[in-house]
Amino acid sequence: MSLKGFLLLVINRALSIACILLFPATASAFNIERVVSANGIEAWLARDTSVPVLSVEIAFRESGSAVDPIGKEGLAYLASGLLDEGAGNLDSQAFRYALEENVISLSFDARRDVFRGSLKTLRKNHKKAFTLLRLALLKPRFDSGAVERIRNQVLTTLAHRADDPDAIAQRTWLGIAFPDHTYGKPRRGTEESVKAITTKDLQGFVDQNLVLEKLVIGVSGDITSDE
Repeated sequence: MSLKGFLLLVINRALSIACILLFPATASAFNIERVVSANGIEAWLARDTSVPVLSVEIAFRESGSAVDPIGKEGLAYLASGLLDEGAGNLDSQAFRYALEENVISLSFDARRDVFRGSLKTLRKNHKKAFTLLRLALLKPRFDSGAVERIRNQVLTTLAHRADDPDAIAQRTWLGIAFPDHTYGKPRRGTEESVKAITTKDLQGFVDQNLVLEKLVIGVSGDITSDE
């Protein structure tokens, strides 16, 4: 994903939020501001104070399913479903409650080349939202109960996709187009590979891939560059 494409994604998310809240359309242009923190974290800000919400999009380049080890296909995808299932001193239930109590939307996804995170929050709750995002990225718990629950969800999806014509066509095309390339790997893994993934594998994925050197951040909405 190019930086330009990523910034356009952030802006589109901001516009979507405005439409959802039924705010009257205005003919205004976004000014993109480069923001660098004291310890070198770079972000790109599209400020819009028309509604009291903000959206944060993060992307870790070269950290998607293409980096899954052989025999552990689906590792990045499984990790994406677990980062919001408990972090720091909050188990899965407590973490999910903190999100819901503060009207915070947080999700992660693993594509081929990029691992993405998406955060949406009311302006008044942005500090709490940033705290939860930080915990999810830096201190995921990977508790056994949560791991097995999300693993079973992935396995259920795989079983459904095994007979889905579109999924079959996609797998066939990828196998023909990229027979000896990482793009030919199944993004969600296989039943065997998903069952083989351990908690150590999940933590290793985070430690090796969710790192500052690969990070791109885009922020849009009602927030200042200092914030």
